[in-house]
Amino acid sequence: MVTCLECGFIASRLQWTHFKFNCTGKFANGKEYKAAYPGAEIVSIEVAKSTAITQDNLIKKYGVLDGTARWEQYKKKQSASNSFEYKKEKYGWTRERFDEYNSSRAQTLEKMIQRHGEFAGATKWEEYCIRQAYTNTKDYFIEKYGVEQGTRKFLEINHKKSIPHCPTLLAASLNITEDQATNIILSRQTKFFTSNLEEEFTSLVELELGQLDHISSRSPYGKWSKKLNTYVVYDIKHKDCVIEFNGDYWHANPAVYADSAIIRGKTAVDIRHRDMLKLETARDAGFKTLVVWELEFKANKDETIKKVIQWILNEQQ
Repeated sequence: MVTCLECGFIASRLQWTHFKFNCTGKFANGKEYKAAYPGAEIVSIEVAKSTAITQDNLIKKYGVLDGTARWEQYKKKQSASNSFEYKKEKYGWTRERFDEYNSSRAQTLEKMIQRHGEFAGATKWEEYCIRQAYTNTKDYFIEKYGVEQGTRKFLEINHKKSIPHCPTLLAASLNITEDQATNIILSRQTKFFTSNLEEEFTSLVELELGQLDHISSRSPYGKWSKKLNTYVVYDIKHKDCVIEFNGDYWHANPAVYADSAIIRGKTAVDIRHRDMLKLETARDAGFKTLVVWELEFKANKDETIKKVIQWILNEQQ
């Protein structure tokens, strides 16, 4: 069941008739309601699951043969209507508008925080990741398709899905280096999540130095880390300098959190260890590194920026 945040009415679905005739009269439909209450639900999880167009639901409704045929038809229709060619012909969309549309539909940490606030958004993001992670497990495929078919589908799907996103697999498929593969992956991503405070920090640095070579929100720079067996993205890369602007919570600032503190399911020590290996990856590649903490920047923004500018200038000599 869901609760109307405007009047307190409880139902399995909040339809337009409720908002127009039975609520406070403030909204004419669910769209106006959700604009006033971002993140509010208008359909219960149970109803959403039972009415969703899925292969299982279609088979339950129409039988195996007809349900499977309808599912294949639905997939083809969705595939065509979600293509750039379809959107261009029907709506006159440009490639930029199409990419923007696809980006707006994706679930990201940034969007979760915008909808629900920093703490609740981060919590919902972790819950979403856990759910998504389970649907990508071997147990899930076996549960859905049986041992033999499930195992085969699990291996096939994950190998295919991994190639465009994994520098190791992409490098092998294109016969390039893992760093080159990392650059290709990052070039597909228009923006990484950055806090308002980090954006302010970056803007103040650029005000003094001019445009930086790479910042994560505009032109992300990353390296393949053998120490972490993944690629890592740095907040700022300018010439041969790398700067990490570390949020106190996200990076377990030792001035705030004890070593044993648990943050997002990990100990503060583990979080700092990963950050250390990330910095070592940059130093091994010949970069000088500097860490700026959120707490430090908040305490004295002017002095922090002066320190950073002086450090960059000294390292370039």
